[in-house]
Amino acid sequence: MNDFKNRQSAEILKSVYKNAEMAYESGTDVLKHCRNQKLHDEISSQLQRYRSVAAQARNELVRRGTVPKTFPTYAKVMSKIGIEMKTMQDSSAENLAELMIRGTTMGIIDMQHALNRSSAAEERIRNDASELLKREQEYCNHLKKYL
Repeated sequence: MNDFKNRQSAEILKSVYKNAEMAYESGTDVLKHCRNQKLHDEISSQLQRYRSVAAQARNELVRRGTVPKTFPTYAKVMSKIGIEMKTMQDSSAENLAELMIRGTTMGIIDMQHALNRSSAAEERIRNDASELLKREQEYCNHLKKYL
């Protein structure tokens, strides 16, 4: 049995975990192609934030008696293949920033959907998810200078 006040709280926390974990995995794949030191540092910094957010969300889910789901293997493989294909001929800072912005935007959309569907979730969980959403939007803005 889990220790959530309502199902919506669990759904938001699962969405936070899923998004942060996928962003970390995909960002790590993009980082392998990055030769621009400033962009490399920017992506590395963001990856550490994603790692931290994923760990916190996972720990909270486990603490409350829920097993966090990871992304299916096929989704990870498709992401890796997509990144490899898009960087094969162009590993410029502009292209890598665009890949990161596109991926982050998908996460923003997913998180906003989760928040919109979960108005009755615990306030702390909603606030944490809103904070992540805000940081993701700021991260996209930081990356725009590489376009």
